[in-house]
Amino acid sequence: MRIIVTADLHYRPAQRDAYLAFAGWVRQRNPDCFIIAGDIGHPLRLFRRGLQLFRDLTCPRAVIAGNHDVYRSDHDSRTLWEAWLPRVAREEGFIWLEDDVLTLGTLGICGTMAWYDYSSRAPHLSLGDHEYRVLKGSVNHDADYVDWPWSDRAMARYLAKGFASRMETLIGNPAVSQILVVTHVPIIEAAVPRHPESDFWSLMSAYLGNLTLGKFVLDQPKVSHIVSGHLHRAGQWTIAGRYGAVECHVVGSRPGAPMAVELNF
Repeated sequence: MRIIVTADLHYRPAQRDAYLAFAGWVRQRNPDCFIIAGDIGHPLRLFRRGLQLFRDLTCPRAVIAGNHDVYRSDHDSRTLWEAWLPRVAREEGFIWLEDDVLTLGTLGICGTMAWYDYSSRAPHLSLGDHEYRVLKGSVNHDADYVDWPWSDRAMARYLAKGFASRMETLIGNPAVSQILVVTHVPIIEAAVPRHPESDFWSLMSAYLGNLTLGKFVLDQPKVSHIVSGHLHRAGQWTIAGRYGAVECHVVGSRPGAPMAVELNF
């Protein structure tokens, strides 16, 4: 069984030919499932157009949102998150993994945006949560364009609670022997770039991961693979989980040049 996971499309109409070529490559690979791990397009009309690139795929298609997908524009971030993104995803034939799980034979797929909670902060910086809230705007545009009423840590906890409930469903399903976890924000330490010589990247690292969720995932049975996006830097690691080795990936991406991870089960 072949699963293709992409992320960080950031659909741009001016580079449509490149996106069409990528969609054509996906079709040629004939996947059994196709997943987009966030940052499809902004504003909402480009989110829809990004999904429409893959309308000809006959396999199940699933999607989660990324931080750029909830940037305020025609709609505020809360309305995008709670109503418009899941509605458009379903209208375009995608499974909204923030609400639903997907099972393919003995494989279960569970996803979440996995908002950052500062757990990936640089170890050498002695900053608290308040400082990370105040300083975010100096390195991260999320502070300017995400206008929902929740704090980063509150959103991270909320998403983790829903994700844990969906994971419980798959873990309790006797027909499922493996679980693929898909997130936008990376959840393992190895994926977070560390540049202690750089003030910018040292601060930015707090907004690049959710290691709290990663610890939870690595402690769960049946989890065999984790795929994330957000960083635009491809990487692959094998991490020791409580129940065995877990294959972990971050999907790479370049402006106007989507990339993907192909998994075979």
